[in-house]
Amino acid sequence: MHWTTGDILITAFAILIRLLLPSLIVGFIGFALAKDKGRGVVKWTIISVIPIVNLFGMIFLIGCTNLRLERKLDELLASLKPGTDPRIEPRIDWH
Repeated sequence: MHWTTGDILITAFAILIRLLLPSLIVGFIGFALAKDKGRGVVKWTIISVIPIVNLFGMIFLIGCTNLRLERKLDELLASLKPGTDPRIEPRIDWH
C-alpha cells in the first residue's frame, strides 16, 4: 500500500486526538482536585495533561492532604488559646 502525505497527516491527527482527548479530561479533573485541595492550580493542570505523568499526578492529588482545611484548622487552633474557652480544661504542664 502506498501512503500519501495526506494519509500520513490524517493518521497522525487521529492518533493525536485519541491521545489528547483523554488527557484533557484528566487535566480538567486535575484542575478541579488542585483547586479543591489548595494546591498550585496551573502547575497541577499542566502535569495532569501530560500523558503517563498524569497518572502519577492523579495518584498524588487524590492522596494528598487538603491544604485549605489545614490552614483553617491551624487558624482555629491558634484562636483557641488555653484558658480562653471555658469548655476546654487547661492542660497541666509538669515541666
